[in-house]
Amino acid sequence: MSLEEKYDEVRQLIQIGKEKGYLLYDEVNELLPPDVTTSDELDELFTTFGNAGIEVVDSEQKYRESKLLDRRSEGSDIELDLTPSAIDKTNDPVRMYLREMGTVPLLTREGEVEIAKRIERGKLSIVKAASRMPLVVQQVLDMGDQLKNGGRTIREIVVFHDDEVTDEKIRRLSHGVLERMERIREARQEVRRRETLLGEISKREKKKYRRGHRSVLRARVALSRLIRQLELTEGVKRRLTDDAKEAVEGVQAIQSDLAQVDRQLKSKTPRRDEDRKRLTRRQRELRARLRGRVEELQQPVPEIEQTHRAIFRGE
Repeated sequence: MSLEEKYDEVRQLIQIGKEKGYLLYDEVNELLPPDVTTSDELDELFTTFGNAGIEVVDSEQKYRESKLLDRRSEGSDIELDLTPSAIDKTNDPVRMYLREMGTVPLLTREGEVEIAKRIERGKLSIVKAASRMPLVVQQVLDMGDQLKNGGRTIREIVVFHDDEVTDEKIRRLSHGVLERMERIREARQEVRRRETLLGEISKREKKKYRRGHRSVLRARVALSRLIRQLELTEGVKRRLTDDAKEAVEGVQAIQSDLAQVDRQLKSKTPRRDEDRKRLTRRQRELRARLRGRVEELQQPVPEIEQTHRAIFRGE
C-alpha cells in the first residue's frame, strides 16, 4: 500500500501541492504523520511529490527564483542532460532478462514483465541502500577528485550516451559531473550539520527531536538522490555495492561472534574460571572491534543493519 493510500495527511499534502505547484518543508513537517520515520518512506514520499509535479522548497521566494532560472536556461544553446532517464545498454532490464530466460521454462508475457520489473526494483533497492552509506558517499567524492586531477576519465565513471564522441562533448559532460560532485559534497556537509544539531536535542523533547530526526532523514535522502542521478557505469555501481556489502557483512560477523560469546557467558553450564576469563577478554575485544568498525563507517549499527537488509533484499 502506498503512502498516499495509507495516510489522509499525505493525500492532503498532494492536493495542496497540486494547487500551488509546490510545497514548503514546514508544511510537510506539520502535516506529515508521526509514523513516517524511515529513509525509505521519506524517499517514497518525495518521489510521489515529484511524480505529481510538486516541488518541495524552503520558501516561496526560492520557488519563484528556481522557476526564473529554469526559464532563462530554456533559452540557452547549451544544455547538459544529467538526468537518469536514459537506460545504460548494460543496465537494460530486457537484456538482463534475456540472459536469464534459459533457466526459466515457458514464461507468459505477464511473467516476463514481472521478472524485468523485479530485476529493476532489486537493482534500484541496492543502489539506494548503498548510496546512503557514508563510506560510499566518500568513494563517490574521491572519484570526483580523481576526475578533476586527471586520475580518471569521465567515461570510467558515468555512462556516455552519445554515439559520436568529441572532445567538446567530453568536456561538457566532465564539467557537469564535477558540478554535481560539488553539490554532493555540500549535501554531505548539510547532513553532518543536521546530525550535529540533532545530537544536541534531548530525546525527551519528543516533538522537537522528531522534527530534527526527519530533517536529518530528509537531508540523507537528498544526498542519496544526487548520487543516484550521476548515472554511474555498471562497473562503478558494482564496486560501490560490493564495498557496501563487505562493510555490513563485516559488522554482522562481529555481531554474530559477540552474540555467541554472550550466550556462553550467560549459560548456566559450569565453567572453569580461566575459561570464563578467556570469554570475558574475547567479549571486550569484540566490543572494541565493533565500536571501531562503526566509527569507521560513520553510521550507527541500526542503520548499518537497515542497509544490510535493503541490499540483500534487492538481490
